[in-house]
Amino acid sequence: MLIAKQKRKENIAEYILYLFQIEDLIRAFQSDMEQIQEKLIPKYQTENEMQQAEITAWYQNLVLMMGKEGISEKGHFQFLINLINELNEFHLKLMETSQVPEYVQTYKTIAGLITELKLKSNGNKNNIQISLEAIYGYLLLKMQQKEVTLETSDAVQRLSSWLGQLSMLFKDFEEDKLEFE
Repeated sequence: MLIAKQKRKENIAEYILYLFQIEDLIRAFQSDMEQIQEKLIPKYQTENEMQQAEITAWYQNLVLMMGKEGISEKGHFQFLINLINELNEFHLKLMETSQVPEYVQTYKTIAGLITELKLKSNGNKNNIQISLEAIYGYLLLKMQQKEVTLETSDAVQRLSSWLGQLSMLFKDFEEDKLEFE
């Protein structure tokens, strides 16, 4: 929860990726709050019992939401899907207005990569979701210490740079430092 709050303020893409990981952690513990309290929550370095209680309540809420939304086995929170869609709308607005030419240029350099990922992807997903899921898949492979090709690492680096730039612009937009004409 503390990490999520910080990431939400600083980098929207990292926030989404972090919550993908939290979803998977909850699934790994089979939504069992006793296990989460026993094995996961103590790993958080908290300053006091109140913070520990906040983190526990946060996980309890997420477990409940996953059950209600029917995503206990796969899928993403509806609020994350909404956020991804909002970020995609923001991306489209940046492309449409060309207000930030550097951004448009960065996107053009990775557009072919995203098209390639779209062809491999199943379902009707927007560019942001496809890119985030590709990066998350890469992170999972790295955590599992599986071999990753240099080509894949390069592609993920390019996607990450683009999403980093988009996240900075989104932050500016949320803070009213960037307005569309």
